[in-house]
Amino acid sequence: MVHILTNSACDLTSQQAKELGITIISDFIAFSPTEQYRNNIEIDPPTLYHRLADCAELPKTAHPNLDQFMQAFRVAAAVPGCTELLYISLTSKMSGSCNTARSTVKLLEEQGFSTPVTVYDSQQVSYGLAVLVKEAARLAAQGLTAARIVEKLEELRPHVGVYFAMESLANARKGGRAGAIRVLAADLLKVKPILVFRDGLVSDIGIVRGFDRAVDRVVDLYREKAVYGGEVYLFHADREELAQQVAGRILAIDPAAKITIGWVGAVIGIYTGAGCLGLAFLQK
Repeated sequence: MVHILTNSACDLTSQQAKELGITIISDFIAFSPTEQYRNNIEIDPPTLYHRLADCAELPKTAHPNLDQFMQAFRVAAAVPGCTELLYISLTSKMSGSCNTARSTVKLLEEQGFSTPVTVYDSQQVSYGLAVLVKEAARLAAQGLTAARIVEKLEELRPHVGVYFAMESLANARKGGRAGAIRVLAADLLKVKPILVFRDGLVSDIGIVRGFDRAVDRVVDLYREKAVYGGEVYLFHADREELAQQVAGRILAIDPAAKITIGWVGAVIGIYTGAGCLGLAFLQK
């Protein structure tokens, strides 16, 4: 059976990972050279957003290093019944995780590691990555090979819709994670871009006046594009009450929607800052 591994940037909780039977490899959040934390183990989203409010400079993120990948692969290979490993990386356009994982595989092969390891670049992050990881786990449980799972993920990836809005682009600018967002002066212009994560980067697909209208547009995009009756990740950065309200609006559109509300984790939350809300779902 194929064992699935991924980054903590997928924002799945440890309980969700346990239920899926997957391994999550921790990324790191560093507030200083001497103060760093393992994501979702030593720092959680509420703590992050509280800390960000008082930060003059944004903390840094770091993906797992070669030794950490090597240990994770060895431990996963020892899981009873494991015949292959499939590591699903967050987008290579925003992280070195994918390249480091591939370097680890080469080193392990040189050392005689016998379990085949496939590295797949999801071209996604956060809950877009979670959608692909969850599907991979489902396919692995059905007994598909890693090669066949990758084929299925390639078919699925263009249909993963991730749309969101942010109250401010300040952290995205500071952290150099603006991607292909064209409206970087949105805060000054008092407009909010509607954002999409696609092809490994974030970009804007429209602008509206005010965060409330931006949230309305994200809901409209679900109405227009979603495959109804499926799983929906409704994610937020310290806006839980708003997320609950939006969940009600989604259910009014699609009563069969299976909604999971989750926090934007620290790896991505550094760049969104508090005040982000979005949806990840399968689209037509």
